[in-house]
Amino acid sequence: MKYTVFLFMVSLFFCSCEDFLTEEPETEVTNNNFWKTEKDLEVGVNGMYKIFRFNHGNNVSVHLRDRGLVFDGLGTWAKPSNNDLSGAWGQSSCTHWEMDYQVIMNANLVLDNISRAEGVDPVRYRFYEGQALALRAYMYFYILRHWGDVPLILHVEDVGEKARTPWQEVAEFCISDLKQAASMLPVATEMKDSDGNPITSKLFISRGTCHAILAHLYAWKAALNKEPGLNKTAILYCDSVISDHSYALAGNVKEVCEVVIKGNSPEGIFEADYEDTEYDLKSWGSYVAGYCQFWPIVPGTTPASARRGLTITNKTVYALYPDEKDQRREEYFYKLDSMARVATSITKGNAYPRKYRHTLLYTSGSSIGKMRAYEDNEIIIRLADIILLRAELKNKTGDTRGAIADLNLIRERAGCSPYSVEVDGDLANAIQDERDREFFCEGVSIRYFDIVRNGMFRERLRGNFKTLTDQDVADGALFVPVGELAFSDNTLMRQTPYWKRNGFDN
Repeated sequence: MKYTVFLFMVSLFFCSCEDFLTEEPETEVTNNNFWKTEKDLEVGVNGMYKIFRFNHGNNVSVHLRDRGLVFDGLGTWAKPSNNDLSGAWGQSSCTHWEMDYQVIMNANLVLDNISRAEGVDPVRYRFYEGQALALRAYMYFYILRHWGDVPLILHVEDVGEKARTPWQEVAEFCISDLKQAASMLPVATEMKDSDGNPITSKLFISRGTCHAILAHLYAWKAALNKEPGLNKTAILYCDSVISDHSYALAGNVKEVCEVVIKGNSPEGIFEADYEDTEYDLKSWGSYVAGYCQFWPIVPGTTPASARRGLTITNKTVYALYPDEKDQRREEYFYKLDSMARVATSITKGNAYPRKYRHTLLYTSGSSIGKMRAYEDNEIIIRLADIILLRAELKNKTGDTRGAIADLNLIRERAGCSPYSVEVDGDLANAIQDERDREFFCEGVSIRYFDIVRNGMFRERLRGNFKTLTDQDVADGALFVPVGELAFSDNTLMRQTPYWKRNGFDN
């Protein structure tokens, strides 16, 4: 019952003041008297997404899961980026899955109660059911990539002790739900709300979103469960997304920064669509930018201002973007070449990221004129991602020509020369290099997931990742340890073998 009340209270943020004030007051909100109309279903789904936005972009509890960042100065990311975790780190919120399961529980709440509604058009009923099925599946896919085996909870009332379900079984469950959701949902350009108005937010899942998640899920399962035949299935889902007329690449890199990162562009497929409210943007939204961007984005700073959290040197940027014609050198970083000539006594040799540009400032009070938040969305999946994923998969299945064509589509958009084995080396590494360049500072753990999926962790990650044995990997070394909260009142919970061997208790 606590989840019901929480969801309803959160969902009130979506209602206008007029709607709220004209509603007949009820002394108690329960499943029996709430889930009656299409509007109730819409409020429930909106509330589910609001919790997703809040929890998935929480810069306190999840940011240290990003273990594949390319920065030189890592700050608090240093230990996880080296896979050098201590017991104290493992007890922190960074390894807890509580906030992820809050999203899953609210999706379960919708699914457990949606049948209570009466007189809802079957097409609209399926729309809301598809939203909850797909978001739940995405969240399970997200947590299995972080933890491996995880508890599979399908109903709100399933509150007893839970063991961990093998991740392969959870993945099959996600595949089934995503296929069902895809059959229920329209393409992105045909999404409508309960009043028949177009839904333009890429937070809401469409058929194309389901197919994009399925492409990544099949690619993950093909690699980590050693089922290479699934790569061809993943390609088919990539094909479906790329041929979907709802989506189109931005014309150039400047448009990526100005339009795509801002959110809800034709290139966007799935995004945490933040709103200019205290709940969303005062502390949340585009959180990586808050740790790596300083001057000239943040008012009141100078090139010599102390930077916080994450820093990247000019040397690293030039190595990452070796093609002098690459537009991302100047669009993702402020005056890269001219700032490289400024005295290192001022810059410390660092470059100045500026990929996230849409800032909100305080307009009153003691902080007037100071930085309040970014209003850019957190881009989870965009079309360039699916094109490069297809390039990777085509290369794995022997379609070298097709892989190069997809790779060049993104390279040429950035102004780069076409792929050349003499210049760019091995094709698999060239595709991963392009992902590193294109998605710099984007997504939630996107680079780490890419590197693990492609088995490049020893070559591209740091510290202890480089010395992991095959047995370490089989024992779960590439997953984060299970946090302390998961063991409370749950005698069935077990720690990942690698992390138990390295000091983490059951």
